[in-house]
Amino acid sequence: MEQKCDDEKKIQVITKALALLEENQEWRERYKGYTSKLCKKEIGHFPFNKPNGLSLYSSVSKDTYDLRFDGQNVGEIKSSNNGVYLHILSDYIRSYFKTEMPSSKKWIDWKCAEAISFRKFFRDKAQEATKIKLRFPEHRVENYLLKEFSKSLEAEGKKLCYIQPIKLHRCFFQFPTPLKASDHNPTYSAHKGGGIDILARVRTHNWEPRICVMEVKDGNKQGESQSVAMEQALIYAVFLSKLLRSESGQQWWDFLRNNNKDSKVIPSHLDIDVVTIMPQGNTKEFSDKFIDVPELYTTFHCHSLYYNDEDFKNGKFTFSGTYPQQLKQHK
Repeated sequence: MEQKCDDEKKIQVITKALALLEENQEWRERYKGYTSKLCKKEIGHFPFNKPNGLSLYSSVSKDTYDLRFDGQNVGEIKSSNNGVYLHILSDYIRSYFKTEMPSSKKWIDWKCAEAISFRKFFRDKAQEATKIKLRFPEHRVENYLLKEFSKSLEAEGKKLCYIQPIKLHRCFFQFPTPLKASDHNPTYSAHKGGGIDILARVRTHNWEPRICVMEVKDGNKQGESQSVAMEQALIYAVFLSKLLRSESGQQWWDFLRNNNKDSKVIPSHLDIDVVTIMPQGNTKEFSDKFIDVPELYTTFHCHSLYYNDEDFKNGKFTFSGTYPQQLKQHK
């Protein structure tokens, strides 16, 4: 059973994040403007075939889409009435894979010879994906988790039920915030802030959704324990809660709740799950606790989710921690 937070550091982090959002108000109009992209139907509704290993990521802060291989940026995509177009990020590909890719400083048709060669390269790489040493291994973990959470049923091998990643235009979506939290000391960075690794929707026993903020790590060591990672997750959760209480909060709630299928008034009190995801380990833990934030009329439910690193290297997930048990309560 969840216990009330008794960790002063967590309270201090939340208090500072709230103060920063009060001192800096530019985010209000900016995020109000972002809502115009929440209902826009683009690439997710466009005939678009891509090989395994490549994933599309959407954004509210730009009109193009990121094309990623195992979570690493390798191209940009845009669509129009005339088709789908690719911009190859050859410098990134050279850096990540030590491979020369024909430089494309312009947008090229997704069906042209150069784009076909690009897709073939990553189709071949997908066969040995987990053996490739990447510059940002954490992004690979995040990408694989998004694919795992996107499964519909246990029949598909889904390891964690009642949870789905929130998508924008049917694509993976990293929610931006105006706060930097990577050093666990929140700072205001406007449009250069950090992003929520995975924003998910959890179905509760009455089928009403609960939003879940997830912070992903590829390691679990003393310098960045589960407890410390939770502070980063809480900073981002504070912004999300503050946004939902802002002038554009109802529009964001309709999107987060069910992708604008219908509108339902934001609850007077919000419950948000805040979860860290990392390999199993023995570091200091802060989980199975709740934090009431009266200023936001919100309660944060803090949990841990661990994956077995050896199983992950073999292409599968085995989960533990307090969150799987929490999700089972929604049965």
